[in-house]
Amino acid sequence: MGMRMAIAAAAVSAALGTMSAASAQSRDAAKPVSDRQVAVMMFVDYGRSFGYQSTLAAIQIDVVKAQMARDQALLTQKEELYRKKAIPLVELEIARLKDLWNRKQLVVAEKSLATVSAQYQAMGEMAKHFGGVNVPVDALYAMFRRAWDAGCEKGPDEVEAMRAWAAFATKSAERARQLNRLGRETKTALLEKQMQQTIAQANYEQRASRLDRCRTVLFPSLDDIVLVDGPRATGAEKPSER
Repeated sequence: MGMRMAIAAAAVSAALGTMSAASAQSRDAAKPVSDRQVAVMMFVDYGRSFGYQSTLAAIQIDVVKAQMARDQALLTQKEELYRKKAIPLVELEIARLKDLWNRKQLVVAEKSLATVSAQYQAMGEMAKHFGGVNVPVDALYAMFRRAWDAGCEKGPDEVEAMRAWAAFATKSAERARQLNRLGRETKTALLEKQMQQTIAQANYEQRASRLDRCRTVLFPSLDDIVLVDGPRATGAEKPSER
């Protein structure tokens, strides 16, 4: 909350701090918006968004941990029932796959929080800039780069989580078909699990196919950032990404 207030206060100070009289503000309000005014308003909006995302990311970790505790208890129960030959192997396999999916989800949730936290930290440095503090471009770039890298590094874990979900959904659909043939699973329940299998498989395939694109799409180098305010000859090529 403290950083959110600092971001908003710094941005508002930057936007209004140079205005000395209400009449001057009134006259200037009718002028076309400047690039700096647009930047300040966008910055405040982004700051609020990252603060909210940080909260959601932290909550998601708690949600996954609660699901893990519940499903681990169910897995222990299934293991005991299987040892007593009270349930078929497929029931135990489903419980194990659910536990694996939960563990993969926790890794992703923790890395998601690390990504958003790094982005939020960078917003705090931007607040200093709008508040009139000199912030070195390389220092701010390093913070954003850390956030971008963290986002890319969680990619493989997201793919693994989707793979685990697909495996769980596939096994669940397989069991549903068996039970449906025995008259112990409704057609509606079977269709629901088959739909979940289709969605899970599509999610896994989509994420796996895009895994190598993270650092090649909108991932500027420090040289790119420096050249934003620097002179550039007509027709000059953009520095290669590093």
